[in-house]
Amino acid sequence: MLSLVSYGEVLVDFLPSSVNKPSYIPLAGGAPANVAVAYAKLGGTGYFAGGISEDDFGNMLFQTLEDEGVDTVFVKRVKDANTAIVLVSIDKSGERSFNFYRHNTADTKYGKAQVDKITWLNVGVFHYCSNTLTNQFMYDETIYALNQAKANNVAISFDVNLRQQLWSDITLLPERIEACLKKSDIIKLSRDEAKYLAEIKLINVEEYINYVLSLGTKLVIVTDGSYAVQVASKSFSVMIDVPAISPIDTTGAGDSFISGFLFFLTNTIADSKYLKTLFDVINQQKEVSSAVLFGAKCGAFTCQKKGAFTALPKLIDL
Repeated sequence: MLSLVSYGEVLVDFLPSSVNKPSYIPLAGGAPANVAVAYAKLGGTGYFAGGISEDDFGNMLFQTLEDEGVDTVFVKRVKDANTAIVLVSIDKSGERSFNFYRHNTADTKYGKAQVDKITWLNVGVFHYCSNTLTNQFMYDETIYALNQAKANNVAISFDVNLRQQLWSDITLLPERIEACLKKSDIIKLSRDEAKYLAEIKLINVEEYINYVLSLGTKLVIVTDGSYAVQVASKSFSVMIDVPAISPIDTTGAGDSFISGFLFFLTNTIADSKYLKTLFDVINQQKEVSSAVLFGAKCGAFTCQKKGAFTALPKLIDL
């Protein structure tokens, strides 16, 4: 089965013990780390590629990744930088808001020298988010990593996952996102993110999806909370219903969805005589639709538990 490299940040999520209580529980999180963990918990080989501090929180994060079955061979341990943290607020419907503390933290120190240590043999997918685009250094390193993945014929998955408060210059967001769209094969957006980026271009969401496909992206996935997931390629466009649930905490739900989606596709390749690469399978509407349903089940499971790593499902849970 093809492996996954998830590139970016791992950090400490401070989650409230309840909606009305100010006390917080520190838990391992960060979107790319969530994806690596979720992929590993489902039974795949998930690598995490990012910087982790040597402080106490960093030691906890590194050990937790290994305990969850993630391969940490591509991790860079950083001596003189703190671990990024985020305070998560959760409303009564389970929706979140964030306050980030991420200035010169270890996750921002992962560079080309570390990317060059990635061995691409048997890697099927390289996954990343937009939080490594928020300053010039990280943006340049991300572009370098994407070029390396592409040179090794690895499919690139981009969960846009916008966190505008992290950007040092928000005016650079549209052009950096677009530069990455041009280099990515699978794009995941929330409906709100699609609206935000479409409004910048003065077009509607459907026009924006078609625009993204015109840039060379092979598949666009738009999630919308409890509403149907939209999946579009140049050859098909479908709406796929998601399970109805009462969410407790939506932290990590999108990461659980995309990792489940990618796991299903790579598992499909392993079981097929005719589909050899991720590029083959993402052209197949039937397989893509089934992968979305599986990803949606993963996301629904995660919404019904508190935390990120701890709420990600194993195959037996589904």
